[in-house]
Amino acid sequence: MKIEGVAGTRTTVGMTMVVMKTVVMKTVGKNMVGVLIALLLVVPASAGTKANTTGGTIIDSTLVWDGVTRYYEVYLPPELPANPAMVLMLHGTSHGSNPPITAMWGWQNVSNKYGFILVKPASTYNANSGQWNWNAYSMSEAFTAADVGTCTAPPATACPDDAGFLRQLIVNLTAQYNVNPNQVYVAGFSSGAQMTHRVGVEISDLVAAIDIGSGTIVGQLDPPPITLPGAALAPISVQEWHGTKDDEIPPCNNGKTKYSGYNFYLATVDQSFDYWTQQNACTSFENNTPLCDNGLANPNTTGNDATGCTNNTEVQFIWEEGVGHTFESQNDTTRWLFFAAHPKQPQ
Repeated sequence: MKIEGVAGTRTTVGMTMVVMKTVVMKTVGKNMVGVLIALLLVVPASAGTKANTTGGTIIDSTLVWDGVTRYYEVYLPPELPANPAMVLMLHGTSHGSNPPITAMWGWQNVSNKYGFILVKPASTYNANSGQWNWNAYSMSEAFTAADVGTCTAPPATACPDDAGFLRQLIVNLTAQYNVNPNQVYVAGFSSGAQMTHRVGVEISDLVAAIDIGSGTIVGQLDPPPITLPGAALAPISVQEWHGTKDDEIPPCNNGKTKYSGYNFYLATVDQSFDYWTQQNACTSFENNTPLCDNGLANPNTTGNDATGCTNNTEVQFIWEEGVGHTFESQNDTTRWLFFAAHPKQPQ
């Protein structure tokens, strides 16, 4: 585990520190100086340190889920409210054996300004392909026996059980940091964006809103027609961004993407948008122009916005004109403001 505190140091310690940190956080609340001092009392002499200029606190931890060790990093801003919001950011495809949890994706300054917890979990590692990918709909074939677990205890909707892991992580961290349960949000890019759709379907009882960066709702081995997921557990707000020039996750032609050597046919952004507006029973649309035209981004629209949805949810799609397969971190403040405007409502 790595701890980065207000004194500007990063310390690597054993997993026993997780327990110590939990106790101290509950005792001192947002007094991060007190947290750091308490933690340093149990840091072994062999611990390494690394300079930090952010002023926040970084904690690297693991969680064993279904027999698989899962990795995640938590970022706490310098000023943390008593009942903070929490944002999970799901990474895109990553290469190499190190867990892809250290990138901030531009969220750090937004977290510092608005005072929410940022969590960056890792998917599972396929040693054969050297890739980290999320098990979004319907991509189980891209994983090996070494990184999938049993998927039987608890029962899983897919193997590896990424949805189960993320659900448990949200439950754990909500309790650990006294997170406002109405302000849990999930964002993702590429493979992580596809997984974020799955979060919206299967964990919408805990998550208030999701933000999709360049990822459609389904990838499947079989050619179209695309098989869409079943009903979402609860109403959920959705904001989706996609580059008009994206050729990695093509947005409009049921094109293919490749994970760990397998080619998957993709849902279109129209299919994704329509799924969410139907799930949320939206009644008012900014326009009736399709997002796609002849297999390409429709030049006659910049997106769409659906309101009048169940429980005041909203479904928004934004074309990123001329953008390829990249995560546009300059839009993170806009993403956060969408989140903040859509806390979970009583059902």
